[in-house]
Amino acid sequence: MASFYFFILQLSFFSLFLHCSAYNIIQGATHENPKAFYNCTRNTTSASYSVAYRSNVKTLLDWLSSNATNHDRFYNTTVASQHKADTAYGSFFCMRNAPKLCQQCVTEAAKLLSSLCTIAQEAIVWYEVCYVRYSDRCFFSTVEDSPKLSFGNDEDYKGQVERFNAIVWDMLNDLRNEAASASDKRADKSVNITDNQNTYGCAWCLPYMSEDKCRWCLSVAIAENPTGCCRGKSGGSVILPSCGVRYELYPFLSVHSTWLSPPPLLNTPPPFASPGKRKQKTLTIVVTVVPIVVSLVLLSLGCVCFLRRKETKNRHDILKESFGHDSTTLESLRFELVKIEAATNRFAKENMIGKGGFGEVYRGILSDGQEIAVKRLTGSSRQGAVEFKNEVQVIAKLQHRNLVRLLGFCLEDDEKILIYEYVPNKSLDYFLLDIKKRRLLSWSERLKIIRGIARGILYLHEDSCLKIIHRDLKPSNVLLDSNMNPKISDFGMARIVAGDENEASTGRIVGTYGYMSPEYAMHGQFSVKSDVFSFGVMVLEIINGKRKGCLSEPEVIDDIRRHAWTKWTKERALELLDPEIEGGYCGEEVKKCIHIGLLCVQEDPNDRPTMATVVLYLNNPSINLPSPHEPGYFKRNREQLNITNDKELDNITDSVNDISLTKFFPR
Repeated sequence: MASFYFFILQLSFFSLFLHCSAYNIIQGATHENPKAFYNCTRNTTSASYSVAYRSNVKTLLDWLSSNATNHDRFYNTTVASQHKADTAYGSFFCMRNAPKLCQQCVTEAAKLLSSLCTIAQEAIVWYEVCYVRYSDRCFFSTVEDSPKLSFGNDEDYKGQVERFNAIVWDMLNDLRNEAASASDKRADKSVNITDNQNTYGCAWCLPYMSEDKCRWCLSVAIAENPTGCCRGKSGGSVILPSCGVRYELYPFLSVHSTWLSPPPLLNTPPPFASPGKRKQKTLTIVVTVVPIVVSLVLLSLGCVCFLRRKETKNRHDILKESFGHDSTTLESLRFELVKIEAATNRFAKENMIGKGGFGEVYRGILSDGQEIAVKRLTGSSRQGAVEFKNEVQVIAKLQHRNLVRLLGFCLEDDEKILIYEYVPNKSLDYFLLDIKKRRLLSWSERLKIIRGIARGILYLHEDSCLKIIHRDLKPSNVLLDSNMNPKISDFGMARIVAGDENEASTGRIVGTYGYMSPEYAMHGQFSVKSDVFSFGVMVLEIINGKRKGCLSEPEVIDDIRRHAWTKWTKERALELLDPEIEGGYCGEEVKKCIHIGLLCVQEDPNDRPTMATVVLYLNNPSINLPSPHEPGYFKRNREQLNITNDKELDNITDSVNDISLTKFFPR
């Protein structure tokens, strides 16, 4: 079987060699006579469709040729029909500001499409100067990265290759930013390589594109250069339907092109051959060549189908190995790595918005303009792999306004990436740790944040399709959107429990000390009441503010609980309120929230309220609350744990990331 597929591969490569490439090459390439490529897609054999649609395509191409005389670099038009399915949409774009050259290029390209793509519902032809395309779907105002044409020069760069690659990479990225912000969405420049050698580059987008969409499209194109077609080559081009980039060692924009006289597409018979001999020769060629071509095409198609099925199976096997029975459902959330690289400009440093023990978080922009947060886990972390799998499985099933939304994931090559909605105001501890930023949190906003967090935890415990214990609730895992609405994040440590299960235990203690409940930190026993304890700590911190001093964070958190209890027992609860808070507040609301916080951090989990009760307390101003018991203190629990590695516990840092990364500690 293996030898059979190898035989098919050999024949397929031979067939592809005859056709030059997946993008058919019309003519050879020199500086004076550059390449032209065409791509015919979605061929049809429907006679009724072909007649009406082909007529409209012919009219469309004639219109494009005639309008190329109007000195426009970009033009689109539509040939409507009584039946919408027969409507033809078309456009041309010229890379240079040379009206006469543009007109000649568009005219020639339209002729080529008419003769080459006779049964295609969609087609595009690229020349060095212009491209022309048509389709049976409206592609105007869209950003498209397929079909993609990329090729490097035959010659390698002779010199310091790595330095040259870096110069080209920086130049193309500069061109991307310049073109995106330019009014005509085009930019070109030259950069010195040595004292007597330059490299020349150009980037362009379709004029109607927004700055963000142009930047995204060019990022896709540029991503091909360092790892794809052109690394180490003396020149290269990447052209998409919506944008393109090119670089050379010569000033290609000023080179006069004589491409308009291409060699004949098909070999013509000798001028003095007799008609009878010509017919006999033609018949011989047809009888000989057609069966060979058909066989090669069928074998090629079979090979392609086999390789695609194998690739799909391999991808499915990887997902199944990681996610088991959930792999089919999660397939719809899978992102391709190339799209994530384009959205983040290949994980550029300027797009990094956070960094932690498991990797980095980047801001990105998708092709439709949507902002995303990309959490890229480091491949060397075994714990990171566990977190990745768990987070995808858990949060993919959850939808709530107070939970961060998972848009997808990428499990490709050695990459493990999570893609979230972008939350612009960073995390709660970003505000609580900074005195100036705490002033931005009025009492009404703090109360809104407390209520939102409570609703999110209640959803996890009781209202979602699953019963989930988060196990790592803390301010760095609460993100704030543009309206300061809280969104719980980081579900790497979350556990799904049975609907009738009240508690569970584990020998692997994970999370952040100080926010852990005593029974979890000491005995590995966790339940919904463990999350209630963490919530109570956060409530007291939101009211009082987080204070960083010479003490370690756990002791500071412990001090907040002790401080709150002392103020409460002395009936001076309002003194706990952050002195940096600005604006008015309701004293009864503040005292009630302190009361709820103290109820949640009681040492005995049976004394703590459920989150349903907490939400009821927060939304009902007249309800009477039970008296709290003294909370358990972290310092005492820590001594009971008999942990000797104090340095590891004390050197905990808070995250200011948009997506925080959980710290792990052993039991």
